[in-house]
Amino acid sequence: MLKKLLKYEWKDTRKLLLPIHFAIVLITIIGCFILNTSIFDSEMGFLLAAPLLVLYILAIITFSCVTLVYLYIRFYKNLYTAEGYLMHTLPVTHTQLFHSKLIMGYFWFFLNSLLTTISTTALGASLGFHEAFKEMSGESSGSFIDDFFLSMGQTPDTFSFADVFGFTLPMFVFSLFIMILVCSFSSVLMGYVSVLLGQRMERNKLAATVGFYFGIYMVIQILTSLAVVIPELLLMNKYLDEPMNFSTQYIMADSFQTLFPAMIISYLLMDIIFYIICRILVKRQVNLD
Repeated sequence: MLKKLLKYEWKDTRKLLLPIHFAIVLITIIGCFILNTSIFDSEMGFLLAAPLLVLYILAIITFSCVTLVYLYIRFYKNLYTAEGYLMHTLPVTHTQLFHSKLIMGYFWFFLNSLLTTISTTALGASLGFHEAFKEMSGESSGSFIDDFFLSMGQTPDTFSFADVFGFTLPMFVFSLFIMILVCSFSSVLMGYVSVLLGQRMERNKLAATVGFYFGIYMVIQILTSLAVVIPELLLMNKYLDEPMNFSTQYIMADSFQTLFPAMIISYLLMDIIFYIICRILVKRQVNLD
C-alpha cells in the first residue's frame, strides 16, 4: 500500500515541483552560457553583472523556499484538515501515511538542494574557465586567476586540491553529498515535527505550528553554530601556538576538515531525534480541523 501512496504523492507533487526544478536547470545552463561569452568584459557588461547575480540568488532562494513551504503545507492539509478525513479512511496505517509524505518530501528537497549546489558550482566553474581561457589567449593579464592562487599560497603549476580544501576532490565531493543528504532530511523533518506538535494544541493549531517551527529553527541554528564554531576556535588556538603555519591555505584546509564532519554529525543527530519524535506523535489520535 505504501507504493500506491508514493505513486499518488508523486503524481500530485510533480505538477508544481517538476517545473521548479526544471527552472533551476534552465537558469544554470543560461548562466553558464552567458559567463562563457565576453558580455561582461566591457564596463557596461560589468555593471549588468550585479543585478543579474542578485536575480539569480533571489531565484535560487525562492525555488528552495517554495519547495519546502509547499511540502509543509501539503503535509498539514492532507493529514490535519478536512482532507485528512479522506486520507485517514484509507486502509493504511498512520505510519504509512507519514512515511509516504516523508519519502516524497525528502526526495524533492534533496533534489532541490543537489541541483542548487550543482548550479552554483557550475556557474563558478564557468567563470573560472572563461578567465583561464582569456589568460591563455592573451586577452587578459590573468590577474583574477593569479590572485586566486596567490591567496591560496600556490601557483597554477603547484596547485593541490587537497592542500587547499583539506580533502582530495573525490572525497570532497563525497563529503558534500553526504552533508546535503543529512541536511535535506532534517529540513523536511523539522517542518513535519512542527506540524505534529502544533496539532497537540487545543486552539490556534496553525499559529502554534508556525511558532514551533521558528522556535525549533532558532535552537537548531544555535546548536549547529556551536558545533562549527567550537572546533574553529580550537583550530585558531592551534595557529596562534604555531604561527609558522598561519596561512590562508592551511586555515582553509583545516577548516574544511573540521567543518564537514561537524556538520554531518550534528545534522545526523537531529535527523534521528526528529524522526523519533515524528514516529511517536504520528501514532497518537488525530485531531482534525
